[in-house]
Amino acid sequence: MKDYVKYFDKFTFALLLLLVLAGISLVYSAGHSSAETNYLKQAGWLGVSLLAFFAVFALKTDFIFRKAFAVLLVLLAILALQVAVGGTVARTKSWFRLWGIGFQFSEFVKVPLALYLAKVLAQIESVDARAFVKILAVIFAPVGLIVLQPDMGVSFILCGFLPLVVLLKKVRPALLVVTVLLMVLGGLIGWHSLLKPYQKDRIVSFLNPTQYKDSTGYHIIQSKIAIGSGGLAGKGYLKGSQSRYQFLPARHTDFIISVVGEEHGFIGTSLLFFIFFIVFYRQFRFNFQTDEEFYFVYLFNGLMLFQFLVNVSMAIGFFPVLGISLPFVSYGGSSLLSFFIGAAIVFRIKINNYLA
Repeated sequence: MKDYVKYFDKFTFALLLLLVLAGISLVYSAGHSSAETNYLKQAGWLGVSLLAFFAVFALKTDFIFRKAFAVLLVLLAILALQVAVGGTVARTKSWFRLWGIGFQFSEFVKVPLALYLAKVLAQIESVDARAFVKILAVIFAPVGLIVLQPDMGVSFILCGFLPLVVLLKKVRPALLVVTVLLMVLGGLIGWHSLLKPYQKDRIVSFLNPTQYKDSTGYHIIQSKIAIGSGGLAGKGYLKGSQSRYQFLPARHTDFIISVVGEEHGFIGTSLLFFIFFIVFYRQFRFNFQTDEEFYFVYLFNGLMLFQFLVNVSMAIGFFPVLGISLPFVSYGGSSLLSFFIGAAIVFRIKINNYLA
């Protein structure tokens, strides 16, 4: 037990807690002018996430890798059940209520999918046609079910596994060409057959938000106003007019970084980014005992980095508004729990170097 405490990466864990606590304070600020209690719910989810973190951290990594595919199959079954009989909330079937608590099971796919893909990559020297088809099937099985809900944000983030696989493993050029063609074809099919009109408007409005200022472009315009008005040092905590007067939609979820920019300015935003930089650096840079561990760490943390970049780009109008949260900071219990579970596995892999 002493070795667990001694070699546990306490500094990085403290940074993760700092991000979550900062997020809770921002969620409070984003809703303090109304009767919202989202900050209390997020604090409750933090408690659940910490319990899950240490429960997963106590497991051996070989056990976790062995059970990954079974967990993934269970989640696929739940996603299929949601599409078939799930209730609609905010125009999607993304939520399942258990014991009066809403769970977004699509968020939980990230960890077992990264684990299983890590196992696949560890078993091959390069990605040939057979392995590539297998990887595509494993990624697009949950993506397809999530698109049918429809939840474009989580489905898009999961697609981020594909370029990560290409970066981590040798892939034949012909397969890359096929991938691009499949993505273009899938995009065309999705655009004409799956996307709702409001989702199409979200995608095109970021190119010219003023043209959609009364609909989907409104989010981007208000986000830019919030960030720009913060200046160097910001207006001060609880003093952001965009949040206080509720001009900025989804300010506690998708646009939490806009609250940071308005209240804490360039300095506060830079500090938040610097904390993320240290976390990513420490979560990527350490020794690995097995190839499976290596691929999981880079797949999971790479996906988290991808989500971070997309969320920030979305808030400043460089990317369509797809409903993508800022890891560990935005309001969302399922997302927080999923990221803490994934982080627990990374922390366990770190400590394996000292327990061997």
